[in-house]
Amino acid sequence: MATLDELVAGKHLIELDGGLDGNELPQRFLYAFPHALKWLDQTLPALEAELGDGKLSPIEQVDVLFHDFVSDEDFSYYERSHSMLPTNLGVWEMKTTDVRLFGWFPRKATFIIAECDTAFRCKNHNLYPGYRSSVVRRRNILDLDEPKFLTGEYDDVL
Repeated sequence: MATLDELVAGKHLIELDGGLDGNELPQRFLYAFPHALKWLDQTLPALEAELGDGKLSPIEQVDVLFHDFVSDEDFSYYERSHSMLPTNLGVWEMKTTDVRLFGWFPRKATFIIAECDTAFRCKNHNLYPGYRSSVVRRRNILDLDEPKFLTGEYDDVL
């Protein structure tokens, strides 16, 4: 079994800084699988807003989401994140108007992004069950120390 730091050192996960300024310290932590980071780096920048008012592009939406997450902003409302049903699987969805990020909390205040897609595709093609299953599969394969995930409400994971 491995710690998060060991999984980062082995390049199984990548730690994301959330765009904090040099004088800011993270209050929460974000990690992503390499394929999720590839989507964030290569696919996300080319996306255009589909569902929102167009004030922020999808990449700007995700930048704000990541910064707010690591800087301890309030995430206790459904529009930003929520546990996916059934809750005992410990899969969470972080979201913006146009982007969906699926993952889990291995410990309090730490989120691992396992899958990414657009809200439009997730809604129109009913991709939520498949992404939930993919998160569970990736988590089970990852050589992470037990317990691999937290369940519960916002106060239990944040």
